[in-house]
Amino acid sequence: MRENLPSVLKAAQEYEVRSGATTEILVVDDGSTDETTTALPLEFPKVHLIERPRNEGFAAACNSGFRECRGNLVALLNNDVQVAKDYLTRQAEHFVDPMVFAVTAKVFDWNAPVFVTGGRFGKFRRGFWSVYFNYDVSLPEAKGWVADRRLLSFYAIGGFATFEREKLCEIGGFNELLSPFHWEDVDLSYRGWKRGWEVRYEPRSRARHKTSATIDAHYKEKAVEQASFRNRLLFHWINIHSPILLTWHFIVLSFMLVWKTVTLKFLFLKAFVQAVVCWREVLMNRRMERQASKRSDWQVIKLLNNFYRSAPIQVYYSHQEVIEKHREFE
Repeated sequence: MRENLPSVLKAAQEYEVRSGATTEILVVDDGSTDETTTALPLEFPKVHLIERPRNEGFAAACNSGFRECRGNLVALLNNDVQVAKDYLTRQAEHFVDPMVFAVTAKVFDWNAPVFVTGGRFGKFRRGFWSVYFNYDVSLPEAKGWVADRRLLSFYAIGGFATFEREKLCEIGGFNELLSPFHWEDVDLSYRGWKRGWEVRYEPRSRARHKTSATIDAHYKEKAVEQASFRNRLLFHWINIHSPILLTWHFIVLSFMLVWKTVTLKFLFLKAFVQAVVCWREVLMNRRMERQASKRSDWQVIKLLNNFYRSAPIQVYYSHQEVIEKHREFE
């Protein structure tokens, strides 16, 4: 917090100067056991601290912060993220378009000029949404796409994205059924897409990130994998409404269950059981999302595929070395 919060204060000040708007910075302490609640008010008196008595996960902590926000735009940042001076300004420019729901940033590794994440490439294949690929832009023909703010992203990453507050309230924030972590930002963005809005990528809004600094410090790897797969299942059961896609999903899932049972992959089976236990909440959420949707699953797929085919993007799976240095953070 001490290391990264000053960069957020500078970015907020830069945004105020350029836009003439006011800003507020809220820190949600999700039941921490260190000196955050005592040190933060003394060291950063302009920051509003929200104290939660116990840790209930990413979605609940963010939602409590959303309820306290007063601005038209809400920039969500993890405490292991350091941002460039114009980070907020670049993202805020997108919201002159009333159809924009969220904007996600270009993020580098903490210690090296390595591209970690940018626009998210999502594709429905083998019965599931695959969301593990990034894309970026560097070709000369991409300049017009960046300047016109035409770059789309399958989802806005929860640790470094900005949202339109009115839409965020309308959609209900993060789904707390997906606590403690993982897939909640995919779920939120997909619900935004199906309501007829857009999620965009802004490569000029830059940050660097100590990847999974908090989760890795408090959870074992197997627990993280189990939570991730459980939430991946819940995401599909709640949000996929096409009978064809849903049938395809359950056929593939059936084969997976058989294979995981034969190979004694108990972590997968435990995650599946945990998801099934939530079936009542799944049906309730599913009914709500179907009623609120203005786009079908197929329309979202078509829209994104058309973008991927036409935009001058480069798709990555693993981290990539990039030419750009971290001058913004020096």
